[in-house]
Amino acid sequence: MSTKYFLLSKHNHAGASNNEDNQLVFLNQRKVYILPQVNLEYYSKHGLFESALMDWCSQFMKQDKLFLDIGAHTGTYSISFSHLFREIHAFEPQRMTYNALCGGIALSHCSNIYAHRFGLGSPEQVGTQTLKIVSNDGGGSSLHHSDTHKILRTETIEIRTLDSLGLDNIGFIKMDVEDNELFVLKGGAETIRRSGCPPIVFESNHENVELFEYLKSEFGYNVFSISGSSNMYLASLQ
Repeated sequence: MSTKYFLLSKHNHAGASNNEDNQLVFLNQRKVYILPQVNLEYYSKHGLFESALMDWCSQFMKQDKLFLDIGAHTGTYSISFSHLFREIHAFEPQRMTYNALCGGIALSHCSNIYAHRFGLGSPEQVGTQTLKIVSNDGGGSSLHHSDTHKILRTETIEIRTLDSLGLDNIGFIKMDVEDNELFVLKGGAETIRRSGCPPIVFESNHENVELFEYLKSEFGYNVFSISGSSNMYLASLQ
């Protein structure tokens, strides 16, 4: 049985021993998502981003398998799918976004989710890299230069390869890493083949010929656009 948590809040400037206005919140038997406040209006009206896509992805769930959430953000996919897989590995290198991911995992009592504060990439990218942050919601951050987004700040992150982690029995992969998808695949080719080339749902904001061709030539995947989404694709052996 995993430890369960509740929230205790105090005023910003209250001392630790000042208990005059404590607030206690216990979220019983609920999945909890810690989400960026800048998108509050959207969440209040529509719920989670990509909720329809997440429902569509449920066809790939296997409770005896692992799920890799590569570019996990604050964990909407990982937490939503926590009861559908034996084990989940969520990768999020951006510091505050990772902290929110861990908070949601703890408050949701998801003991089968492992959060990793590093990014995945190719062997050539291993080590420290500069992450370019382009929004205040933790989304869109990339290792690559962007001509379409203003860089707000940068953050030094760690990159490892998927193959270095020794994972296997993977049943499904979601990958959203802002143009680093090809590099992730090159650093995880052995792991993907060892797991029988599971389905991969991934983002591509343009027709990335090199990425699509690598998926086909290296693994034998077919690549399909996902109906209702302008930039999400499925790589599948079927």
